[in-house]
Amino acid sequence: MNIIHSAKGNFKRVQELEWDIKYTTPIRIALHLLLWVLLGYMYYRGYSKFDKTMGWFLVGKDLVAVISIFYVGSYFILDRYLFKGKFLATVLFVVLSYLWWATLTYLVCVYLKANLSPDSKLMLYADFVVKSGFVGIFSIKMFLFYFLDFLYLLFPPLSIKLMKSIVAQSNKRIALERDNLNLEINFLKAQINPHFLFNTLNNIYRMVNKKDEQTGPMVLHLAGLMRYTLYESNDPEVLLSREIEFIRDYLELESIRYGDEVKIDLDIDKPEKPLRIVPLIIFPFIENAFKHGPDASIESAWIRIKIKVFGEQLYFEVANSCTHRLAKTKFGGLGIANIKKRLLIHYPNQHELIIKNESNEYTVTLKLNLK
Repeated sequence: MNIIHSAKGNFKRVQELEWDIKYTTPIRIALHLLLWVLLGYMYYRGYSKFDKTMGWFLVGKDLVAVISIFYVGSYFILDRYLFKGKFLATVLFVVLSYLWWATLTYLVCVYLKANLSPDSKLMLYADFVVKSGFVGIFSIKMFLFYFLDFLYLLFPPLSIKLMKSIVAQSNKRIALERDNLNLEINFLKAQINPHFLFNTLNNIYRMVNKKDEQTGPMVLHLAGLMRYTLYESNDPEVLLSREIEFIRDYLELESIRYGDEVKIDLDIDKPEKPLRIVPLIIFPFIENAFKHGPDASIESAWIRIKIKVFGEQLYFEVANSCTHRLAKTKFGGLGIANIKKRLLIHYPNQHELIIKNESNEYTVTLKLNLK
């Protein structure tokens, strides 16, 4: 069932992605065109001060260089090399980009020198570039002058794309962490539910063989528990009162199962506020108490469970009798480790868990802030 819901959710996300691509592409094209128009206007404002007619050649040169470098860098270099730590390829791209821009600059300046009127203010710039020669563009003496001009042209568009890519990479990382977190939570819950259901079904099987009159009520309780574990517990949080009701149903099943052979002492408050809690976060401790208490040794076995609510804080305590031999072993194993993980995930710095393993008693105390 969970797999089907997950598949439907993934299909829905794919559909939403297709819709987004389909309807945002024209907007993206319009935004890109607007960017180049604004940059071209900015370039022309600078060059028109010297020559309003011939300045367009420098504007065209800069736009051709910047646009080609921008799209190659955006769609081939940033994601494939820079963000993957392949800095050598990134440096090579910068060097080739500078070479491409410098070549265009030199060729346009050669054309301007041959066609500009002697009194044009752009002649000084064109003459300076041409006299330096094509090789002079790459000389140490001229490199700083040209490279600063090169960065000035590329910085506006590339900085926008760089920031967008950084945000996109960050969102991908956050989404991946969230998906991994959800997968881990579902996995931990999947470890809890089957274990509980198998134990209860075994109990009913034994009662059926004994033709116990309490088998019918026990089946009804089990139906309620299965409804909770299969449907309601899939929600991120449930009402604390509903979780306590689930625990009471479970304890009723165990009371029917053990009868008077096991003493079960309950002190459970009824929450006055509509507090919410992560489902099945404390239940495994109770199940563990029966597993290592009455199930291990029914002789003089007992269970003590206390659930109290103080404002928005939940106080939970479960204790069970245990033999001296079992007390020296590690209780809970994987189950307890999973609960600790869930507590760290859902209640970081909002819980206090104390586990005491004494000679004849095993006690778990948990305090939860349910804000």
